[in-house]
Amino acid sequence: MMQPLEIDILVQGGTIVAMDAARQVIKDGAVAIKGSEIVWIGSQDEIGAQFLPAQKLDASGKVVIPGLVNTHGHWAMTLFRGLVDDVPLEAWLDRIWKVEAAQINAETMAAGTELAMVEMIRGGTTCAADMYWYYNESFDAVLRAGFRMVNGPSFADIPGFEERRKESCNAAIALLDRYQGQPLIQQCVQAHATYTTNLKMLEDIRQIAEERGLLFITHAAESKGEMAMVKEKYGMTPIEVLDKAGLLTEKTLLAHCVHLTDAEIERLAETGTSVAHCPSSNLKLSSGIARVADLLKAGVNVALGTDGPASNNDLDMFHEAQLAALVQKGVTGDPTVLPAAQVFSMMTIDGARAVGLADKVGSLEVGKLADLAVIDFDAPNLTPVYDLYSHLIYAAAASDVSDVIIHGQMVMQDRQLLTLDEEKVKTQARKIAEKVRLI
Repeated sequence: MMQPLEIDILVQGGTIVAMDAARQVIKDGAVAIKGSEIVWIGSQDEIGAQFLPAQKLDASGKVVIPGLVNTHGHWAMTLFRGLVDDVPLEAWLDRIWKVEAAQINAETMAAGTELAMVEMIRGGTTCAADMYWYYNESFDAVLRAGFRMVNGPSFADIPGFEERRKESCNAAIALLDRYQGQPLIQQCVQAHATYTTNLKMLEDIRQIAEERGLLFITHAAESKGEMAMVKEKYGMTPIEVLDKAGLLTEKTLLAHCVHLTDAEIERLAETGTSVAHCPSSNLKLSSGIARVADLLKAGVNVALGTDGPASNNDLDMFHEAQLAALVQKGVTGDPTVLPAAQVFSMMTIDGARAVGLADKVGSLEVGKLADLAVIDFDAPNLTPVYDLYSHLIYAAAASDVSDVIIHGQMVMQDRQLLTLDEEKVKTQARKIAEKVRLI
């Protein structure tokens, strides 16, 4: 008789929305986790005595989903949530950059990053991209918390950041070397935008990305103001500048892409470039509405991002998904575009694909990393259930998430955070806010 396999966690009794190629939905299912990986998934009645779990997680009456992937954000902007509202992007940036220059340092960066992770874990997000300052502090914070981050050196020339601007290639490479091989950190190289860089910077970035096989992330075609600035600086659109620099590839992720021509959409599809759609931020800053339905029709991989909490103003991927679906239906006049199942794909496996992690996360499959969230479907807003995908997009809220596992580690159980001291984090943020108010 075979000895039972010793495993670390057995998630059992819930309905599993796997998001694998077959789009399996397994009722009364189970997920076996050993170390950081999923080693078995299937119906609970198939388990028998084959596992000896160190810990069991009862998911009865709940739904088990892949951890959500937030493909664009500026995490430590949690510290500036609600500080600058109801203004266009350019005026918003002018105010935010001044506050950042005065208040963002190693200590505040760590505090803002931890606050972002508290919010994201509570909302079922297990992997997120960040673009901000003080990468060492953000990397160290995610390693302490057990969160999965996509991040790397960002090149920019922004007034007020003289000591941090124009990231040198040597500094960028040293940073990448320091955190090479960290399983929770998906390295990338970034540019703030084409209007805050130049062709030499973009060439340096392309060289680093190509030599190391890294993902490249930047903002692109976000607002009309940006389009005018880039046109004046280069005589081209942001997409044309990036194309000229050789930075439209299958390892490129562009945030926003609100103002695109038909030809540019086709070019993104041809090059395999992904787009991080951030509807809340785009609407709030009156930047416009991205042509998501057209992008998807052309074959572009579109994922979801919240953007930063100073322009959203939250990190709630469920809210972002619902807004993405509803707005596209409204602007196209077609209620069939972005059906719920497709939007859920955008926030899971398509998001993983956008950040270069589709072989590791984004779906619940044997051999993939154990990143998952459990949603309590006993909530009144999720009762009754006719279609799981419908509820996940149109009815679920971040507060419905009860348990979260990242890289095989339980980071939230029964709504209690296990790797972050939430009260301490919030207290630190409030102290920093008192200084921010004086600027």
